[in-house]
Amino acid sequence: MRFYLVRHGQSKDNINKVIAGHRATPLTTFGREQAQSLGKKLAENNLKFDAVYSSDLKRAAETASLICDELRIEKIILDKRLREGDAGDFTGRLSADITKEEREYLDSTLVNVEEKITGGESNYDMTVRIQEAFLEIVENNTEDSTILLVGHGGTLYHILIRILNLLPTKLDEWFGSCMINILERGSENDIWKITMFNNQKLQE
Repeated sequence: MRFYLVRHGQSKDNINKVIAGHRATPLTTFGREQAQSLGKKLAENNLKFDAVYSSDLKRAAETASLICDELRIEKIILDKRLREGDAGDFTGRLSADITKEEREYLDSTLVNVEEKITGGESNYDMTVRIQEAFLEIVENNTEDSTILLVGHGGTLYHILIRILNLLPTKLDEWFGSCMINILERGSENDIWKITMFNNQKLQE
């Protein structure tokens, strides 16, 4: 089984440095171009996907749709469990306006994983819902399947770090927009491996 894990294209909140959370922020023109370019690249390499899953948030769903247009894929399964973390009361705020105390509070929720962000969710809540969705996808597809999953930086972080423990907790670089991350295993008895991170092949 092989997963192509993709973070959405550049969104308007990304360039405005706004905490997006569950906001319905659209892609920028460049973000749309990123998604279309990735779709064309996958099509040129004759990639065939047995299933496509995406977060239902606008920026991810729009990315998945643009990629699938290039691949001539009509069916996309939208799943709200693949969403970015719910930033609660911080949603929609400019990163530059976050005070030192508020930043320390947000950072503390990454360590105290059961502490809910005010008005939002905890890291534990996020892990549980993403794990539930991921395991369900694995169960509902055969071992020879190739699956495209479009989500958010947080979605990929939780799959590859919190759930599968395949990457260090502190990444040297964050998941790039519309870059390919490949997760695969030979059979259900094998361990998962990351063979590509941010478009870079990893050594076996």
